[in-house]
Amino acid sequence: MKSIIFLTLIFLSTTIMAAQNELGIGAMLGNPTGLSTKYWLNEKAAVDGGFALSLGKNSDLSLHSDYLLHEKEAFFLNEVAPLDLYYGLGGRIEFADDLEFGIRIPVGLAHRFKQQAVDVFGEIAPIVDFVGRLGLEIHLAIGGRFYF
Repeated sequence: MKSIIFLTLIFLSTTIMAAQNELGIGAMLGNPTGLSTKYWLNEKAAVDGGFALSLGKNSDLSLHSDYLLHEKEAFFLNEVAPLDLYYGLGGRIEFADDLEFGIRIPVGLAHRFKQQAVDVFGEIAPIVDFVGRLGLEIHLAIGGRFYF
């Protein structure tokens, strides 16, 4: 129980500190499904976080955070809709029957609508669990965030 409280406080304090600048809050659908946050550190680097349910046999609470690097306008749907490629490294904890810790390696595409302060994204994140259930898991999610 102390671990859950400690990790939740870290997650919330990171979100509150990020509220001073480029903070995005929204939702993600897929696995996991829930709250998604992103804080831009500079033009090419960001930290994201998720507070969600990992869907599957059981719906377990999942927290993750990643350090992301962005390649701006790496792909184009058309002239006005560039897609940024992002990739990174992070961690994940899942509160299943046994507590699971793992390393996330997210890769995704995002488009930011600057005039509306909104972004949309899609990502795949292989996870290597090394505490609790050992093994490889793949998360897929799409989502969007509003920026403040």
